[in-house]
Amino acid sequence: MSQLLAPLPAAGKRLDWLLRYARRCQLKRDASELTAQAIKSRFTPAAWRLLCRSSRRSFIPILRNQRLAFDSLVHYAQRLVEHGFQAVPDPEFLDYFIQSSYLFFDRMPGVPHEADEMILLRLATRCGGVSTAQLRRVHEWLNWGQGSVTTRMTWRAVLHRADEWHRRQQAVVEQARANPASAQATPGWDFACGPVAWAGYDIIPLVNDIELWDEGQAMSSCLYKIRRFCSQSSEPSRFFSVRKNGLRCATLELVQGQPCESRHGLGLMNGLWQLQDCRLSHNRLPSDEMVKLLTGFARHYSEQANTSSSADWITSQAALAISGYTGVRLDSEQDGIGTASGRTAQKAVMKAPQ
Repeated sequence: MSQLLAPLPAAGKRLDWLLRYARRCQLKRDASELTAQAIKSRFTPAAWRLLCRSSRRSFIPILRNQRLAFDSLVHYAQRLVEHGFQAVPDPEFLDYFIQSSYLFFDRMPGVPHEADEMILLRLATRCGGVSTAQLRRVHEWLNWGQGSVTTRMTWRAVLHRADEWHRRQQAVVEQARANPASAQATPGWDFACGPVAWAGYDIIPLVNDIELWDEGQAMSSCLYKIRRFCSQSSEPSRFFSVRKNGLRCATLELVQGQPCESRHGLGLMNGLWQLQDCRLSHNRLPSDEMVKLLTGFARHYSEQANTSSSADWITSQAALAISGYTGVRLDSEQDGIGTASGRTAQKAVMKAPQ
C-alpha cells in the first residue's frame, strides 16, 4: 500500500481507506488489477493533493451512502479545488447537501457541485462555528430565489439576509393565522379523508398553507415552498403529517397520477394516488419498513378518493337527468373527476387494521 502514499500525504496520513472504498465500488471488475496508480489516475493532480492532505472522516457521508459511487468522491474533490479550497469542509455540511439533493426519497442523491452550494461551503468554512441549522436556513433562502451570494460576502451578512427573509415569511403566515379572511389566507385543499389511524401511527392531512408551514418548521424541511403542488390541476399533491403518540415522525406526500387506459374502473377514470415522497426530520430518509407501511396507506387513500369521486359523479349525473340533459360526458377534466374540486373531503376518522 506504500504506493498510495505518493505524492506526499500529510504526516501520519494513510489512504488505505481509499483502496477499500474503490474495491467496494468495484472500480475494476478484477480487484487484483486495482492499484494505487489506477486510483490516482481518476483524480486531477490538484484534487489528488487535496485528498492526500485530508482525512477519511472528511468524506464519511460519501463513503457510507450506498447510492453514491467512487465517481462522486472524484467529482466532489474536483469541485473543491475548482473553487479554491485548500482543506475539505466540515463533513456535516457535506452530509446536509447530500440529504437535500434527494429529489424524492427513492431517487439518486448527489454531492454539492452547484456554484451557490460551493460558495456557501466556502463562506461557512471561512467563518468557522457555523451550525448545520444556519446552513440550512441560508440554503433555503437561496432555493427560494430570494437572493444570491458571492465569495466577497461574509457569512454573517448572508445569514442576516436569510433571517430577515424568514421573519417576513413568518409574519405572512401569522397574519393569515390570525385573520383567515385576509388576503394572505389562501383556501385549503380537499382531502378524501380526515385523520387516519394506520398501523400504530396517526396520519394527519395538512389542509392549508399554515399547516404546511408548521410542519416544515417542526421537521426542518422546505415543505412550505412546494405548497403550489397542492393546487395543480394535473397530478396534484397532498401532504400528511405522520405522527406517533402526538409526536411528528415523518412528512408524507401523495400524488395523483394521470388516468391510464391500462387500469380498470375508477383507476381508469380518475388516476390513482401514489406515494411520491416521505421524509423524516431534516430531510432524512425513511426506513424500508416505513416506506412499505405508507405505500399501503397510499393504496387505501386512493380507494377512498376514487370512491368519493364516484359518488360525486353519480350525483351529478342524476341531477343532469332530472334537468332533462341526456348526454353523458366522460371527460374527467370537464366534470372535475379526479381533481380537488371533484372530491368531497370526508371528515370521519377511518380506522385501518392494526
